Amino acid sequence: MLIEAIAKIGCIELGEKDQAAIDQFIENPDYPNCIHILLQRGNDGAFVWEGCEVEEQKSDFRKYLFRSGSSRGVNYSPTAKITTIENTYQQKVLGWFKKVCKNNGNEFFRGIQEVLEKEKEHILQELQSKLALSSERTILSLKVDGSYLYDIPEFRDAFLFLINEKDLELSASNQVCSICGQRKDTVIGRMSVFRFYTLDKPGFITGGLDEDKAWRNYPVCLSCKSYIEEGRRFIEEKLRFQFYGFSYLLIPKLIVPVAEDDDGFAEVLEYLSSHKKEVRIHQDQAESFMTTEEDVMDILKDMENVVSIQLLFLQKIQSAERILLLIEDVLPSRISELFKAKSYVEQLLYAEGNHPFHFGFIRTFFHSSYDKYFLHIVESVFKKRLLSVSFLTKFIMEQLRKELPAYESGEPSFFYKTRQAIAMIVFLEQAGVLPVKGGATMSEKFDVLFEKYGKQLDTPEKKAVFLLGSLTQMLLDIQQNKRGSKPFLKQLMGLKMDERTVKGLLPKVINKLEEYESYHFIHKQLAEEISTLFLLSSSRWKMSVDELNFYFACGMNLVSKVKESLIIAKEEA
Repeated sequence: MLIEAIAKIGCIELGEKDQAAIDQFIENPDYPNCIHILLQRGNDGAFVWEGCEVEEQKSDFRKYLFRSGSSRGVNYSPTAKITTIENTYQQKVLGWFKKVCKNNGNEFFRGIQEVLEKEKEHILQELQSKLALSSERTILSLKVDGSYLYDIPEFRDAFLFLINEKDLELSASNQVCSICGQRKDTVIGRMSVFRFYTLDKPGFITGGLDEDKAWRNYPVCLSCKSYIEEGRRFIEEKLRFQFYGFSYLLIPKLIVPVAEDDDGFAEVLEYLSSHKKEVRIHQDQAESFMTTEEDVMDILKDMENVVSIQLLFLQKIQSAERILLLIEDVLPSRISELFKAKSYVEQLLYAEGNHPFHFGFIRTFFHSSYDKYFLHIVESVFKKRLLSVSFLTKFIMEQLRKELPAYESGEPSFFYKTRQAIAMIVFLEQAGVLPVKGGATMSEKFDVLFEKYGKQLDTPEKKAVFLLGSLTQMLLDIQQNKRGSKPFLKQLMGLKMDERTVKGLLPKVINKLEEYESYHFIHKQLAEEISTLFLLSSSRWKMSVDELNFYFACGMNLVSKVKESLIIAKEEA
């Protein structure tokens, strides 16, 4: 399905540019002059040399059918840039005909080869005299019966044959193409367009491990191969995006691929590619949940579900390619859901609007050593596949523990990263990737708070740990104000506390607040709530140390929200 989508894009792009499939392979020699060897076919079918002709290069450079080959070999047609006239004539012109005649023994080419060799000295002599009249760079080509090479079917076919020569090593005749579904004279089984598709191991070949029959894996005709090449070129140029150490190709696809939709799909392609260009030119800040850089997600969200997108993450290692992740059939409606989730997070946690949420928040906890897990989360978000909070807290706590020592000396990174972790959890909840749990509270003080921030706090012990984190943060703030430091942080054991340690922490916090003569009404209310929740908790807590300490850190981070709830409750009492 992916390859079909790319072929469709290539077909539309070539149609938009009014080009044939062959045109994408033709290069502009970009030389001011061209000198033609003029040949004429007689009534008996034999070719006759009629002289040489100099012309200024046509604006339509396709006429010359030029594409350079290796420096010591032949080009893909007998058209060549002149270095020394003898060498160019011998190597690039005669050499080309020798190779083509050796491959297929075509009488048409054999006849031309014979006259070029027969008249070699005369042709070279006239070429020298023509070239002596100009010092400008010149290409050498042929005209047969007054026609340019591009207009002669035999040369066009030979040109395409040489382009696809390597792929044709594995081919079959009179078979059905898997892309267009039509029976074609030739289909190939090896496509050099994508390097990740290889047949270098017997196990990759269906049907008896016979490499000669490997074309059966994925037969593609030469026309569709051209569309695939043009499609990939378009996508690489206009729909490639960077993503935290990765790059991905965004490949749109019609959900109902009927011919009547081609115009509409062409408009979609133009819309997507021009949007990226506009963002770059004007350096706009594109709204996106992917990165802070430009992409086209913000316009995809407004489309109807007639187009889906595929995200192809490729890794290039020298000349090889490897698929890291392929996310298929993502609908605009899903992208719209993700934007709503992003907006919800920003309004809930970053009301000032200075911290747009994006996947960089998640990348904070899944750095390059955890690429596999990061891409797993990306796929889960787009495909709406469930993750577990216990899986996430393991990586979150690894980062938060690293930041905790700096927090003691006043560095804010622990606070910011904890807030990012909360934002990630809320985003995944809103995106339908994390199950929303929740649970009844024992008092109305924190109903609104837990409804907004605590959808993972589904048991009394989780709520108690969260609130204990807030009470502890209140003590740390008091210590910071009175002593200029936070010595009580050592009681948190580097955020590796277990159930027993957490249960023993509450009386230590209360005792310390009393020592500072700061055990006020809201502290007492909060301590009372925590004690009640501890009494209601199960005899054995079913959460990991990482999960437990994550809820504790969340309580520390959201201490201002807990204070607000306590103050509101006091005013309403």
